[in-house]
Amino acid sequence: MGRPRRESAAFYWMEIFKRFFLETISRILLLLLLVFFVCVDAWAFDSSLEGRVKAGSVYVPDVPTGFKDFDSEAELRLGVLGNAWKGERWQLDYEMSADAKQVDGPSEQASLRKETDIDFFRAWLRLDNGQWSLRGGRQKILFGSGAIYRPLGFFDTRNVTGVVPETRGVDGVRVTHFLDETTSVEGWLVPGKRDDHLIAGLRWEGILFGLDTGVAAQYHPVTDLEKLPDFAQELYQMGYHLKGEYEVGFWTEGRLDIERKGASRHLRFDTVFGTDYTFNVGEGLHVLLEYFLSSREDEFTLLDPQGDRTLKQLGLLIDQPVGI
Repeated sequence: MGRPRRESAAFYWMEIFKRFFLETISRILLLLLLVFFVCVDAWAFDSSLEGRVKAGSVYVPDVPTGFKDFDSEAELRLGVLGNAWKGERWQLDYEMSADAKQVDGPSEQASLRKETDIDFFRAWLRLDNGQWSLRGGRQKILFGSGAIYRPLGFFDTRNVTGVVPETRGVDGVRVTHFLDETTSVEGWLVPGKRDDHLIAGLRWEGILFGLDTGVAAQYHPVTDLEKLPDFAQELYQMGYHLKGEYEVGFWTEGRLDIERKGASRHLRFDTVFGTDYTFNVGEGLHVLLEYFLSSREDEFTLLDPQGDRTLKQLGLLIDQPVGI
């Protein structure tokens, strides 16, 4: 018998449209419209309803027999954001948004991803007076200069090879103090669910010698947050990032992890070096290149299925804006 017939990418998109757009979107829309009208009518909030749709397909070469050729993904995001209250010095802002993703292709067939995934993308309140900011709820706690590789992405859940590589927020509390227009200090706490464990971190960012500079430190206990990287390890983490521009953009970012196993300590170091340039082609042809290096001691917990303790990767990103 020959190899099973493979359907085209257009066929996959029609299936995604029927299952995703006709079944899932209506539920999210009703939920967010309800929240929107409650905010506007009952509480007289300053609100705006926003949303977006992203979709794409990636050709996967040499897939096993019976698997589809294309990994396809569609994402819908709808949200409400605005100002809940404003006083003489302080104001209360908020955002509540949900996203729904429908996946079809080899990654779903291999159970690497859910076919349908619906969750809150952001859901936070922020009390702010311009110098101090306190934000609680599901939010983005992500910083650093890396674009493809993010050693400082403590809470980065992206699949960088995915169709829509984006991370959802993490549930926590973050306090930021702005020392001036370019300098800030912030700290965060993220509940780990297991035995009342808390992930705690601190970060400084400012300008040094004309470079955007930042340093960060975090204590990461063993948690039950399975979607986060290294969730089952106890780690002391320290990192830095530098970014500047001279004819071309350039940056570097790195993180040292100290894993605690009983009385012993073991090390891992991740770093990235990157550069980018925009060529005068059309609306501007942007080319970005990053080199990533990861190395760990033999005793450090190894998650790589091939057993490699030193990883080297080169990432290239090219994008061309198209005027409409």
